[in-house]
Amino acid sequence: MLDLGRGARPDEQGYFHLQRARPTPDLWTCGPLRKTTWHHLWLRDGSPAVFVSWWIGKLQRYAGTAKCDGTRTRLYWAGQLDDGVGTPYVPDPACYVMTTLPKEMQAVRWRKNGPSVPTWDNQGGS
Repeated sequence: MLDLGRGARPDEQGYFHLQRARPTPDLWTCGPLRKTTWHHLWLRDGSPAVFVSWWIGKLQRYAGTAKCDGTRTRLYWAGQLDDGVGTPYVPDPACYVMTTLPKEMQAVRWRKNGPSVPTWDNQGGS
């Protein structure tokens, strides 16, 4: 059976869910300022979620209610999030693993290389 929290720390358990839509970015820039607003994000109950990343030079601030976990999504697609009990799950390549982990929903970071290209698996670094 599927275990989205497989290998996660105990305090991270229960903060992962699947959604059937690829997150997409909407990018706004003005000089050293950049804002990336993410669309196609949902919470576990199916209600809409938000995630926004702001950059000022190399300083990044992001906040939201859900974001895509790129590492867990790849593990899910590869069939590596099975708990070893019961029938193994069959990955759906149209699904993405999302996280609502509080520490992932609010962050301020200094990144020596500045903003990267926004992709579904790098929402926090975009």
